[in-house]
Amino acid sequence: MPLLKLEKKEQQTRKSYDKPARKDNAIISFLKDIALTIADKKFIGLEKKFDFTADSAITSLTSAALYAGKKIVIFTTKSGKVYALDENFKIEWVYSLKEKLTETELFFTEKAEVKDIYTTPTIADINKDKKNEIIFGTDTGNIYALNSMGKLLWIYKTKGKVRSSVLVADINNDNKSEIIFGSNDKNLYALNSKGKLIWKFMARSGIEAKPSFLKHKNKAQIIFGSNDGTIYSLDSNGKLFWQFKAKGKITAAASIGKIYGDSKDYIVVGSFDGYIYTLNSIGKLKWKHKTEGNIFSKASLADVNNDNKLEIIFGSCDNNIHALSCYGEEIWSYETDFWVAATPLVVDIDNDGRYEVIAGSYDKHLYILDAEGEFLLRYLPGVSSVTQQSGYYDETIRSQPGSYHGKKLCDYKSEGMIIGVACIENKEKNIIIGTENGKLNSFILSG
Repeated sequence: MPLLKLEKKEQQTRKSYDKPARKDNAIISFLKDIALTIADKKFIGLEKKFDFTADSAITSLTSAALYAGKKIVIFTTKSGKVYALDENFKIEWVYSLKEKLTETELFFTEKAEVKDIYTTPTIADINKDKKNEIIFGTDTGNIYALNSMGKLLWIYKTKGKVRSSVLVADINNDNKSEIIFGSNDKNLYALNSKGKLIWKFMARSGIEAKPSFLKHKNKAQIIFGSNDGTIYSLDSNGKLFWQFKAKGKITAAASIGKIYGDSKDYIVVGSFDGYIYTLNSIGKLKWKHKTEGNIFSKASLADVNNDNKLEIIFGSCDNNIHALSCYGEEIWSYETDFWVAATPLVVDIDNDGRYEVIAGSYDKHLYILDAEGEFLLRYLPGVSSVTQQSGYYDETIRSQPGSYHGKKLCDYKSEGMIIGVACIENKEKNIIIGTENGKLNSFILSG
């Protein structure tokens, strides 16, 4: 029988994903794969809802609930401003940096760096007032804390650029939030909610990756990567627990989850060496997967195919969005025309009970992909080819009749390189993108 080809123009041919051996017989396995193909996700469209033009290039983007029941968009600009917009892109408030540098600092600081903000603001209730605060760092080495109305609470000064976003967590079980972040002065800092130093840890290089928090059986770990490729684990007092060395700079925050569906946590982090690493909770390598480009940002972990295990979805400077199984095998990848530097979002954007992947690329496109990928048949075997003959094992019984591929549901071409993607849900789900030319766009689904 001839091959059954289901490829479409926008689909990308990728590596096969050979699933681990299953106990199902070959016919049941084959029928499951056919069901995946038949129950295909329909293509969707995007309708632009709102636009906003900032005063300069957008450098980071996030969304959160600052007030009870109301989610808003928070973003930063190269001119040193922090904007808070409601879902209709109306300005709630704007905070402008007022950096005061000494003559010595001004001598060693480029004029453009005085107002640069490259950290994504962290939104959290740090002082237990039932309102969220906004914490972010700047290239002049300062950490700022603002209240929910955009008013300054405090500033903490380090001796290097702060490009590490902030972790807020109760790391020592005192029912109070601590603020953890790195600096290019090589220190990881722990502050209390009032901006006072609790401890600091000196690494061998600068720290631009956001720290992550792992807590298991009352044992806390603060995990972060550094510019020389070392991944550190510290205890709640800032003492070294373990370290692991990658071969490239790490700016991505570590993702932590029970990827195998059991009680054990694993640490997933990408590096500029092109690898994404998975470590166990004591820093031992479980597996690593090679891409062909730097990995800038945190991977997303989600069970996209209902197998009770977490898949790993991330972008790379090989221009691809990658989806891996918990075993480090590639399920699918989708190729764009330039780097995918920001973390892809994994959400059910159309409320059909199945996940989509939302990702922005430096090729100026926003992509929405089917998170499961699409199963394309290499052949359509007859009954004789899937039925075991006496004394003989046909290769078809032991292999998949097709492979998974990245599938685009829709895309949108923006006016500039996409720096960040966010999703907010009030009455409806809105996809937000921010670009390097200062444009902010909001979309809802159509069709």
